[in-house]
Amino acid sequence: MAKAKSKPPAQRPQARKATSYAIVLFLVAAAAIAIFQYSCFKYELTQDDAYISFRYAANFLHGDGLVFNAGERVEGYTNFLWVMLMALAKQLLGIDFIVTTRLLGVAAGSLLFLLFLWLMKDEFKENPVLLYAATAAMMLTNLSLAYWSIASLETAAFAFMALAALVCEYRKPQLTPALLVLASLLRPEGAIVFGVCFLNRWLAGRALPLRFALTYIAPLLPFAAFKLGYYGSLFPNPYYAKSGVGLEYIATGLQYFWAFTKDLGGYGVLFLVPLLAVKRLWGRFSLLYIYVLLYCFYIIWVGGDVLFVYRFFFPVAPVLYFLFAVALLDFAERFIKNAPVAKAAFVAVVAAFSIASYSLSINHVKTYWFYEQNIVRKMHFLGTMLKKHMGNDFSVAVSTIGMISYQLLGHRVIDLLGLTDSYIARHPEQIPGMTPTWKERRFNSSYLLSQQPDFIIFSTGYKPSAPAERALMMHSEFRHKFSPMGFVREGSYKVFWMRHGEIDMAADSVHHDYQFVERMVDGFYHTNRTGPQTALPMFKEAEQRLGEVYPLLDYAIGDCFYRSNQKDSARARFDRAIAMDDYAWEARIHAQHLALERGDTASVYAYGNYIMKRFPWLKDDSYRSPFPPLQALPPDRD
Repeated sequence: MAKAKSKPPAQRPQARKATSYAIVLFLVAAAAIAIFQYSCFKYELTQDDAYISFRYAANFLHGDGLVFNAGERVEGYTNFLWVMLMALAKQLLGIDFIVTTRLLGVAAGSLLFLLFLWLMKDEFKENPVLLYAATAAMMLTNLSLAYWSIASLETAAFAFMALAALVCEYRKPQLTPALLVLASLLRPEGAIVFGVCFLNRWLAGRALPLRFALTYIAPLLPFAAFKLGYYGSLFPNPYYAKSGVGLEYIATGLQYFWAFTKDLGGYGVLFLVPLLAVKRLWGRFSLLYIYVLLYCFYIIWVGGDVLFVYRFFFPVAPVLYFLFAVALLDFAERFIKNAPVAKAAFVAVVAAFSIASYSLSINHVKTYWFYEQNIVRKMHFLGTMLKKHMGNDFSVAVSTIGMISYQLLGHRVIDLLGLTDSYIARHPEQIPGMTPTWKERRFNSSYLLSQQPDFIIFSTGYKPSAPAERALMMHSEFRHKFSPMGFVREGSYKVFWMRHGEIDMAADSVHHDYQFVERMVDGFYHTNRTGPQTALPMFKEAEQRLGEVYPLLDYAIGDCFYRSNQKDSARARFDRAIAMDDYAWEARIHAQHLALERGDTASVYAYGNYIMKRFPWLKDDSYRSPFPPLQALPPDRD
């Protein structure tokens, strides 16, 4: 038997060197993923919107169907496969929705890192490992990637599927349609990725790639048939609630695009470098250039995203970083003839860019992380207390529907913004003089009031913030039939609105002067920021523009007088609020304090007894939060 020939001795050191290089590169990838996962759990959160999907999955498992409210077939989610995965994990393995979605999200984000570094390996080949570390740093300093990977949404999974489809177009194009189908089942934007691949194939082959289109469309036909048969529409309901055509959407989209370009894009450097190299790189990377162009156009066209922290750019960022790195290395090697110096310059520029983008975006990420955690905690509290004190048969209308709807499984929850309500989404109301600036511009207060919700919750308590909340204030039946109420949490009250009479839409009228709402909003904003002296004239102007007695404004004006130590004026306002509204609980609490200061014990006891008998929940401070303590806001974002 012939002996196997051994490799020449000269090749052995080269093989050992290649092995050592591969090990070091593996360690860089492992370290990057470890740091990424640490960032994920450092910014641990479950986005409020994720609970919408949880509610759909829970109702599906309960036997009510794939619905938000039992008996209402509305596709208020945009992540069918994600909902099915969490339902499957719960049904077969008993795994909680949050655990499933976090594990899947972080795993998808980690795989995205591997895919990104694999792409870089094709370009950098045997270049110094430091180049890989520098490019990985760009991904790591983009904290929005960690933020959205842990947020229990499908964002990271979709981004991974989109990038995997693009990579397959270079490596295994026969697998691309399957990945595009999965991407489209995760997010409707998967159709954009298909369009990019279709267009690139067409431009490259100069013939329509009909077979490619068929292998993508055919597997999705049963899903389309299900949507038409079950929901009566191919498009999910949020498409109608959020999207539109017009300059106002494009203007909002451009603002959203600029926020990313300025912060994570280093004032446009991330786009500029690949653009300057487009002639040299187009032949190899036309697919990626088309992808960035069309996806950014889509983001601008639809008006950006209502959720902050650059979510819509998650699927685009890795491709941008790749093009940036390839273009930058190409420039460095062309203009700096000394190879080690060129590579050192590349590392220096990438490091500077990473530090700059991190510095420009860190406060934004931390701020909205804080806001999101705060709203989730607040809605968990309100949902818990409503279940405890308001019985088992009530409905709630709210502009932030995630957590509270999951807390109130079995109760009808109406979305003020129409995301899960087809009538509001398709029949928006117009209020004279009102120009909404939010992306979620659709509302229909007349329809909402006709639904007789028992409670309405504003995201900011007394102050109407969303356009749908402000529009409600314009309706007389809302002002006459709803009164603010509160539950105590950590020494302060969290406000919601309670209905105390049957709403008669025949008697409803829309006030003629929208500025009354604007002045009232300004007053509530300034009460706790610049003080009662600033807020008082705003409330008085709101009262003048409204032209009628409104107990809420009486309380707000009385509170300004009270804080300014004008006790007699405060008492007069509180007394009028109490006389007009049996539910004016906070005016009674203030009036009780004033009676105590005067030594009027009879009034003190009278107010106290009324409050305890009529609103016993005002003294219930038994709620204990299941969440860890919330970190403070960045110093400049209080």
